[in-house]
Amino acid sequence: MNKTFHGSCHCGAVRFEADIDLAEGIRKCNCSFCWKLGYRKSFAAYEAVRVTDGRDRMREYKAMPSNWPEGDINHYMCPNCGANFLSRGYLDFMGGNFWAVNVACLDDATEEELAAAPIVYEDGKRDRQMEAPEVTSYL
Repeated sequence: MNKTFHGSCHCGAVRFEADIDLAEGIRKCNCSFCWKLGYRKSFAAYEAVRVTDGRDRMREYKAMPSNWPEGDINHYMCPNCGANFLSRGYLDFMGGNFWAVNVACLDDATEEELAAAPIVYEDGKRDRQMEAPEVTSYL
């Protein structure tokens, strides 16, 4: 069941709302982006995320080179504090566009809600996002 969470970057320059079902899990991925940034994400439908303040402050990052086709993955960060709070993706099996919300940036998610969410491991390093890597203990 979706719940509306409010989130922000660390300095508060960018704020957003996201309708997320944490019961679907917090995803830990071993791709270079998630691994290097410690990104822990929950998926949300494209229309389920709304930037409520600071859209003009958001900066976009696209890895170059990338295995993803142009326009399929975009990461958003705050240029003031450096927090990475949202990534937009496109996958056919996800129904097209979707958001990956960094759950560490959810301001009103309780410790109990986060602890109750199952952990879902992704082998993004090998482009197998719907499968867990053989070793997950380091994630």
